[in-house]
Amino acid sequence: MKPITLIHSGVAILIGATVGIVNISSILDSGKLAQVAVAAEPYPQADENGDYYIVNGQGSGMPYEWEVVDPDPNGLNCRDMDHSSPRINDIYNFPIRTAFPTGERINSSGIILDDRGLPWLRFGSSFTRHPCFVRANSRFVRPIRPLPKPF
Repeated sequence: MKPITLIHSGVAILIGATVGIVNISSILDSGKLAQVAVAAEPYPQADENGDYYIVNGQGSGMPYEWEVVDPDPNGLNCRDMDHSSPRINDIYNFPIRTAFPTGERINSSGIILDDRGLPWLRFGSSFTRHPCFVRANSRFVRPIRPLPKPF
């Protein structure tokens, strides 16, 4: 649990107790404090294969800044949405639009899964008609910070 979440929850309970709408002793006795303090923002977390998935989120939206860590001197390939493909989730077959150099920071609107269940970062705002995709894996990128919503 993030410290900020605990602080926000504690402040809410303190304010409620001050104005008389929260009985602190009943909260502590009931064990409900843990339930109050678990709400958190979505964030990316890598699994044992280095694949990033969204934690504490629903759906694929999670605006985040990422840094390219791919050591390939040609850069990290970003695949263009292939509107001619009959299969929309075979992202690994989409044509390469551009390559991002190591160290470049890029903004992603979220993580989506391909038809094999592997995660990809979607680059471009949620209003972009031609998004670009890179594999959401620790060999290629690392998360930096959340971005304000909507991105």
